[in-house]
Order: sequence, then C-alpha cells, then structure tokens
Amino acid sequence: MTAPTKAVTAVTTDTQAPALSFTPEETLAFLENNGIIDLRDVENNMRKARKEKILKEHPYKIYQGKDGRWRTYLPDETKKEGRRQVVKTDLDELETIICRHYESIRANQFKNVCTLENLYPAWIEYKSVHVCETTLIRIKKDWRKYYENAAIVKKPIRQITKLEIDTWVHKMIREHEMNAHKYGNFSVILRQMLEFAVDSEIIEKNPFLSVRINRRRVLVPEVKKPDHTQVFTKAEENMLIERAWKAFNKRENYVQWYAPLAVIFLFYTGLRLGEISALKFEDITGNSMLVNRLVRFPTGEIVDHTKGVYGSRTIPLIPLAAEIIDLIRTHRQEKGLDIDGYIFCPNGKPISTYNAIERALKKYCKDLGIAERSPHKERKTFTSALISNGVSINTTRQLAGHVDERTTLNNYCYDRSEEDERLAQITYALTC
Repeated sequence: MTAPTKAVTAVTTDTQAPALSFTPEETLAFLENNGIIDLRDVENNMRKARKEKILKEHPYKIYQGKDGRWRTYLPDETKKEGRRQVVKTDLDELETIICRHYESIRANQFKNVCTLENLYPAWIEYKSVHVCETTLIRIKKDWRKYYENAAIVKKPIRQITKLEIDTWVHKMIREHEMNAHKYGNFSVILRQMLEFAVDSEIIEKNPFLSVRINRRRVLVPEVKKPDHTQVFTKAEENMLIERAWKAFNKRENYVQWYAPLAVIFLFYTGLRLGEISALKFEDITGNSMLVNRLVRFPTGEIVDHTKGVYGSRTIPLIPLAAEIIDLIRTHRQEKGLDIDGYIFCPNGKPISTYNAIERALKKYCKDLGIAERSPHKERKTFTSALISNGVSINTTRQLAGHVDERTTLNNYCYDRSEEDERLAQITYALTC
C-alpha cells in the first residue's frame, strides 16, 4: 500500500512545548496496533480500487459471446492489427489477465525510470534480513554521507554507464581521502545495489563489476593508529583494576553490581563486549570457558554464535579470572539470586550489562585521569599482552576468535610499554 507522504503532527495546547511529529510508519503502526484500521483490509480495498481503475481505462469492450465465454482484446504490437483477442470461460479470470497485462507494462515503465534513490528502500529492507543491526546502521549512515545528494543516484539505473561509475567513484575516493577500509564500506553499497537491480531484472549485468580501482595508487595508505590510543599500558591496567575493585565493593547499583568485575574480566579474557554480556554459568567448565553467543547492540538480541564466521571458541581461565566467576556465584547465592543465568547480568537483561560495562570503564578512566578508551581496547590490550610475552600468533588468533592471523597482527598487536621502557628496550637491543 502507499504510505502517507507527510508526517502527522500532534496538536498541543502548550505554546511553549514543541509539537510531536510522527513518521508515516509510526502512524500506521499506531492505527493498526490500536485496532483503528486493519492493514489487510486496507490493502484489499486498494487492490480492488486498482483493479476497477485498470478495467475502467481498458480501451476494449469486455463482452460475453454466444458460446457463453468472455472476450476482449489486449494491445499487442506483434499482431497486424496491434491487438490480440483473449477468451476465457470465467469473467474473473479474464479480468485478472487484463490487470496482469497492464501491471506488467507499468512495471516495465518503472524499470525504465527506476533510480538508485528509488531502489534504496527496497534494497535496505532486503539487507535488513541478511545483516545484523549494527551493520545496517553503518550502511544507512554511509548512504546519507556519500549517496543521498549525489546526482548518480537520481539518474535511471538503465542509463548509468561504466564510465560514469568509474569517474564518480574515483572522484569520491579523492574527495573523502578514502583508505581501503573506508572505500570498502562506501563501495559495497553501490556494488550490492546494482547487483540487486540485476536480480530485480532492472538491468542485465552490474556495470560496477567492470570498474577497476588501482588501490595502491588512489587509496590513502592505512596508517596504524598510535599505540597509546589503542591499548592500556600495564600501569594503566593495574590502576583500572584497582579502581574497579573499589567500585564493586561499594555495590551501589543493583543493575551494575558486576560491571566493575566485567571490566577486570575483559583484561584477562579478551572477550568482545557482546560476548561477555551474554556469558552464562553453563559456559564455564573447570578452568576453561566456552564462548558461543553474544548480545547485539543496540537491539539486545541474543544470538547463538560469535561475530563473523569463526564460530565458538574455548578460552582458558587464568586463576584471577576464575576467582571472579567464583566470587559472583557466591555473591549471588548470598543475595538469593539465580546462579544459572547470565554471569555478569543480575537483572537477566544482557543489553543493560553491555551498556553498564562501557559506562563503568569510561568513568574509571575519567576518575584516574587516563585517556578514555572503550572496552574494545581492553580486547586489544589482551592480544597485545599475549604476543609481546611470547604466546604464538596462532594461539593468540584462536583466543581472540579471528579467522586470519593477519587480522590479529594488523589490528590487535600494539606496544604496551611506557616511553622510558621502550627506550630502555631499544638501548639494550642495540648495545647488548
């Protein structure tokens, strides 16, 4: 059905307060959820009205012959008279054929004028069932940044040439100084939308597949970020752990009881924030931990797999990590709480733990005068600590849940030493 084109604005008698605005989707959802309208009835009525309009505009007479069968003509340029006769026993069947004929013409006309801008809503709906919410959010953000006001998305797809795509893409690369990562996020929208256009039979082949990008010459080289922005030094880690223990001992907020312990646990296990939030007591066996689920942000959905294609993994629990699990189990028993559910989530809502851990770490950094970093930087600290202390790259990769060791080395390997320590190490290496 066709949604209203304007937002509905609620009337307010308070001249100081702003009016509330609702999107067409929100309005329709409200009307349906409150029993004011039944969308199925609306759609049926729209189909009926559409059928009546088509039959009214049909230029040929619909009549019943002496043999009782129903007849009419349909336009057909392949015939000498420019039309062909259609005969059916049932009137409804004949009317259905008439409607399908004109709907087919209408669909072909749409394909001739369809733009990427027109196709975007259908494509984003298609993507929503194939990717997670965070990926969808990133795609929508990149569409607004790179595509929304671009002339190329307003041109009929069938008229877009390979040369136009090549020129526009290279222009965007230079204008936004794209490195390989940014280009990948930018180009996937154009490439997949054109592939979607092929699947929708708007075009026969994807012209973007013929465009060649000399990555070495046109993309900005990716410079690895400074160590101090990506990991915590050993001194910073020790201060944060001490601060987190103090926060736990206060136990002021029921929802955040175990957030301080989670901050510490991340240093010992390198879990993703979504993984630690969805960790259960049943995942702990002896001195090891099975990581096989995560909570997605921002929806709070729990999925029975980890990020990407790696699958589940087992992480050994060092004594300090095992002590935290035992402490939480004992604390829960004392409070009469469930000891079979999510470990770091006393209220049974992992998404609240996800948010609490992030807030807690940022607060501790601020309190200690440490540069604010996210829980993901604890994960990088974990992998960097393993590598710098002689753990093999393959073992480190497995514990981090990476498929390719290049991901571990390129994005999770940093120097945690202080500047004076680093100088001493270099001096010793060069003079010993």
